[in-house]
Amino acid sequence: MRARTIAWVSALSLGFAGRPALVAAQTHLLIVSGLGGDPKFAGEFKTLGLSLASAAHQRYGLPDSEIVLLAEDTTKGGGRITARSTKEEIERALERFRARAGASDQLVVVLIGHGSPEGADSKISLPGPDMTAADFARDLAKWSTQRIAFVNATSASGDFLPVLSAPNRVVITATKSSFERNESVFATHFVEALTKDGADTDKDGRVSLLEAFQYATAETKRNYEQESKLQTEHAQLDDDGDHKGSQDPDGKGEGLLARRFFLDTPGAVARGGSPGDVQLAALYKDKSNLEERIDALKKKKTSMTEDAYDDALEELLVQLARKSVSIRQLEGRSQ
Repeated sequence: MRARTIAWVSALSLGFAGRPALVAAQTHLLIVSGLGGDPKFAGEFKTLGLSLASAAHQRYGLPDSEIVLLAEDTTKGGGRITARSTKEEIERALERFRARAGASDQLVVVLIGHGSPEGADSKISLPGPDMTAADFARDLAKWSTQRIAFVNATSASGDFLPVLSAPNRVVITATKSSFERNESVFATHFVEALTKDGADTDKDGRVSLLEAFQYATAETKRNYEQESKLQTEHAQLDDDGDHKGSQDPDGKGEGLLARRFFLDTPGAVARGGSPGDVQLAALYKDKSNLEERIDALKKKKTSMTEDAYDDALEELLVQLARKSVSIRQLEGRSQ
């Protein structure tokens, strides 16, 4: 590819460092804090859920109506807890989200608590009937076009991954197998990645699910080393729908979707804002689509001739650069 084109595109791209992107979409967030079993765990699970729910609103700008926190104990939640974390309430929340979700919206589900491993019948422990991996798979199958992130941060959660894996979906589990049944610390670090500073490794002002996963896995390992304990949990991620998890996704093959998946998608601005807001949101959506096409092209590189690949990549990069210029002009920034 022409070096001049690459340099021009790269220079234009630098203008976006550190600025959150607007897209014509909305994030719907469901946080489930499961059955604690004793006051210590019940308190820890509830605190993690509250922390994530608060950050979703304060740091990422999600409307309160799009954040549902279900917990074993609904008291002393500052009004943030929606209802008890029963199977009925989980399925009710998912259905309510789905009923109003736009085609380009995204759903994020985070499970915190104890789990039990039984393949498709693996469960999260809840007040009343537990909910299985198969139950979640059935409910999520109703979401036909939206991107989904399903994070099971419970113990013994590994068997959820092959059951929930699907195209256009990020699946994260705190363990790699059903044999890792000890209490998980992954949930603490995953929530920490999204609620504190430190996980934004590329310094773009945002934390992707891939960055949150990488931060949590590194901190989990550090935790065991500091305690001089054998590590009994190994988180995994799948986002290519192949039903196989990776413990070290690089964001190029496994982790490609997670690298572009963020909690903050202020689609409400586009839906109810000024014409300029709507135009800007549409431009950002086009920019995101071009980035996805570039990622898809890179996957095909080995099956293409060098010239064909370079020509196709150059065309997409030029389109991306032009879209970037339009966004910067609309935002009132200099070129």
